[in-house]
Amino acid sequence: MPIYPCPKPPRKERKPSRLNRRNKSDGKEVVICNGEEWDLLREEVGTEADFLCFHCGDPAPLHDMEIEREEGVMPLLIRAGQLAHRLARKMGGAFRDDNKSNLRWLCWVCHHMETIGKLVIG
Repeated sequence: MPIYPCPKPPRKERKPSRLNRRNKSDGKEVVICNGEEWDLLREEVGTEADFLCFHCGDPAPLHDMEIEREEGVMPLLIRAGQLAHRLARKMGGAFRDDNKSNLRWLCWVCHHMETIGKLVIG
């Protein structure tokens, strides 16, 4: 259940849903997903992980969730999980590889800490 009261604005026109390119650093063929295919891949990887963070094991649902608590107490907000690359774009050259074997499900805190270099996830 999204927490936003208004609908999301429409997405801009996107490129084709799947692109195959060669990675500049090692010449391997990589797959890049866009739009709806990325959303389906995100849902599939999250389901396989039972919507739990790969690193810390905290719940990381598909969408932000607001859990009602007792009267007078603010609702609890659980942020949505994020699909993260094992071999990130910055480590793999100009393109990222969106193959399922290169993806994992992380909570937003672990993903942020990994992105800024404060956490190394094996």
